Amino acid sequence: MKLYRNSNGVWAGTQADARKMCGKDYSTVDVPVDKPSLLRFLNANSVGSGTSNDMQDSSSEPTELNMNAMSWIRWSHDCMCRGQYDDAKEMLRKGLELTKKERTDA
Repeated sequence: MKLYRNSNGVWAGTQADARKMCGKDYSTVDVPVDKPSLLRFLNANSVGSGTSNDMQDSSSEPTELNMNAMSWIRWSHDCMCRGQYDDAKEMLRKGLELTKKERTDA
């Protein structure tokens, strides 16, 4: 498998994307295809990690409010899978409200 990268560390999955993002300043990188090697490669080369400004602090523990919001969202997903769309909408709304509240409180 091939990925494309410029000298600034910008990665692209296709040549067309590489041209859009990097112009002609990109190189082809051979990437392993078996899952363990691929994951090691992606992590070692910070592929898809974004910039430090784009990333959230992943070392922080999830808050109780965040965990509560996720439980509503997961429950909503389960209801959608069962075809209970009205219940799913209500549960999703509650989960998103909790997420919004956490962001405004932070």
